Amino acid sequence: MLSHRSKIYVAITVVLAAVILIGVAVFGFNKKPAAQPVINHLPSPVPEEKKNPFSGQAVENEFGFFPVAVMVDNGWDVRPQYGLSQADIIYEALAESNITRLMAIYSSNTKVDKVGPVRSARPYFASWAEEYHGAYLHVGGSPDILALLPKMNLENVDQIGVSEIYFWREKKLKAPHNVLTSQTSWLRLGEVRGLSKKDQMIISWLFEEATTTGRANIKDVTINYNDIYKVDWKYNDKIGVYQRFQGDQPFVYDSGDQAGADNIIVQIVPSKIVDNLGRREMNVKKGGAVLIFNKFGVQSGSWENNGRTLFYNDKKEELKLVPGKTWVQVVDSLDEVKY
Repeated sequence: MLSHRSKIYVAITVVLAAVILIGVAVFGFNKKPAAQPVINHLPSPVPEEKKNPFSGQAVENEFGFFPVAVMVDNGWDVRPQYGLSQADIIYEALAESNITRLMAIYSSNTKVDKVGPVRSARPYFASWAEEYHGAYLHVGGSPDILALLPKMNLENVDQIGVSEIYFWREKKLKAPHNVLTSQTSWLRLGEVRGLSKKDQMIISWLFEEATTTGRANIKDVTINYNDIYKVDWKYNDKIGVYQRFQGDQPFVYDSGDQAGADNIIVQIVPSKIVDNLGRREMNVKKGGAVLIFNKFGVQSGSWENNGRTLFYNDKKEELKLVPGKTWVQVVDSLDEVKY
């Protein structure tokens, strides 16, 4: 049995325990719950969509590349040429003997096995190529441009000379219409000369999706260089692009498909013949009139060149291109254009 003193100790212990429990309960009841941190669930930033600066079309991956401009033959007896269907932009202007020549613009990322026949350089084509700050591939050229090319802000790649390794001659084609190049050659060129990621220097044209313009505003257009080199662009409603005819015949790619474009730019640049071979001279810096044909309808305005050829309306607003392929038709005057 517990002694009297032990009973006292037990009673005191029980009382103290009860007091402690009551105190804890009261303190816990009156204590405010701890403040919870405020979490702001902000939306994750949307990554900027990567776009090809030549076509305005979205690309899936990082788009580091260098531009490639290739002079391409447009003689009636060399068609269909190789590689034009893969080009983002094609320039066309008279060279000599009233024959037009082409310059195709590519990203070095573009997979293309053959481009050509590659032909000679001209000053005005080289000036347009310089706007892209990339590689300019050609086979020789007129004396004036061969003297200028080393001073221009581009990578001069002339098949005649040390750059021959970036071209080859196709045995089944007749010289001088048998020089070709390819993406494989460009990539080797880029490694040797350090041309990667020149895309950061390119000023892109203004590309927007056209959603409201009706078919009535979309016009076909004819560019009459001469009887043999009369170019017609006819809009095909079913596929939503302009299709090219030359000399009243469908102009076809080496794939067998008819050539098409989403934008037709008609740029007015007067020319004059400067030698007995019929070579021409053009002032591609002076500015002049321009017409643009696409799903926005017919846009008229002027072109300016302060290092990059851009196109404006009379309010100095840039004219709109739709994403896709662009063909630049350079002619002497609006008298050669019918729509």
